[in-house]
Amino acid sequence: MFLKKIYNFFQSFSIRLRLSLIFVLIFGATTVFFNMFLFQMMIDTLQQDFDDALFNYCVDVSDGIEIGIKGDLSFPPLRLDHGKILPFPLGTALIQVRHSSGAVLARVGNFGEFNPPYKKDFERIWKGEEATYRTIEHIRNIPSAEADSYRLISFPLDNAAKPQLMLQIAVPMTLMETQIQKRLTLLQLGIPFVLFIATLGGMFLSARALNPVNNIIKIAKEIKVTELSKRVPVPNANDEIKQLSLTLNEMLDRIQQAFQSQERFVADASHQLLTPLTIMRGEMELLQKTEKRDVDQFIKSALQEVDNLSSIVQEMLLLARVDAGIGALNLEDLDFDELVFEALARCEKLAKSKDIKLKVTINNETGEEHKRIRGDNDLLTNLIVNIVENAIKYSPNQEVVSVTVNHGNENTELLVEDNGPGIPEEQLPFIFERFSRGSNMETRVKGFGLGLAIAQKIAILHNAKLSAQNHSGTGAKFGFEIKNI
Repeated sequence: MFLKKIYNFFQSFSIRLRLSLIFVLIFGATTVFFNMFLFQMMIDTLQQDFDDALFNYCVDVSDGIEIGIKGDLSFPPLRLDHGKILPFPLGTALIQVRHSSGAVLARVGNFGEFNPPYKKDFERIWKGEEATYRTIEHIRNIPSAEADSYRLISFPLDNAAKPQLMLQIAVPMTLMETQIQKRLTLLQLGIPFVLFIATLGGMFLSARALNPVNNIIKIAKEIKVTELSKRVPVPNANDEIKQLSLTLNEMLDRIQQAFQSQERFVADASHQLLTPLTIMRGEMELLQKTEKRDVDQFIKSALQEVDNLSSIVQEMLLLARVDAGIGALNLEDLDFDELVFEALARCEKLAKSKDIKLKVTINNETGEEHKRIRGDNDLLTNLIVNIVENAIKYSPNQEVVSVTVNHGNENTELLVEDNGPGIPEEQLPFIFERFSRGSNMETRVKGFGLGLAIAQKIAILHNAKLSAQNHSGTGAKFGFEIKNI
């Protein structure tokens, strides 16, 4: 819960600030850990140099100690070698010789109550170590201690397999402590300063990187319904922002086309709806002026126009349902042949009125029981009815309209062919648009130009393909292809 609150708080920041914080966090963590690693290596190196100098000093001291036959020691006054530079002051070194029993045989320097440990050092030397080192911190028992910590070396004096005498020297680590403290202070001041510079740099770079996005936002806000031709700028760099700009422009293209299509649709629908209403108004005005007008003829004409209005409204409602998308579909497993026969039954009356024969052919390429499809029964039936009725309307009287169903392994195909005049080449690209009809056929063929537009929408909703083309001779051919389940 706590982490979620932190995450939500972080998400409330702007992208620029979030990018800067992430950059500083990664850079800061890397810098801190890397400097900690270098700092530890530096301490180890200083410690090794300090121990090497202390070892050399210990060897020099041990060379001046003479051990008699009876174990007595000759411990002459120490001479300072001014030719050497050591990381500790020689005058403050504490030196003593100790027996394995713990007895202190000789001492140089003011030890006070300081009693260096020795038992584990003897054990390590007996195991073969050349010398042992340890750091003694927070010295309190040494009078006038020169530093907070001393470095203690224990070195064997006799050459026995198990040495019994050990030289111990404790020296202050003043110089090493000073060097470490200076480097630590430099890191404590330097790292925050570097992170501060990195933060400013991150803010600057993120602002530069997001400038194209801000320009896109600015232009997008300025695009209104009346200015859909505007497009967001596309940067030269081949990056994600360029892809975003191109994607937004493609979306704006689709929105502009949709608005233009909607405007054309409203204009055409208004014209189609206005025509029967104008006719009905004229009939009613004429009836009002002419007392001897045949009322039955007026009613017949008015009913015909009402039927036209009802057909337009039904087709527009169906088109609105199709425009609602896949959420408006009632999907189920269907037998495509049954859909075809149901649609042909609805087209039979129109075919008989023109004495047109409907020829049905069903081909099963698989040789087995044909597969079913998945879709909306009413919409698919409407699609088949629309393309079959279209073929009947544009076919001359006493002709044949061929309806062929091809069952494949993966797809089912429907072909509807007529022997009419075909589709004008200039109209072919727009045949599936709303209210699109061939100008030379408008006066001879009854319709409103919505059927094929509805059929194409239904095909798209079912991830199917609806196409139209002309025969090499006369007539048109419509093809509908849908996947099997």
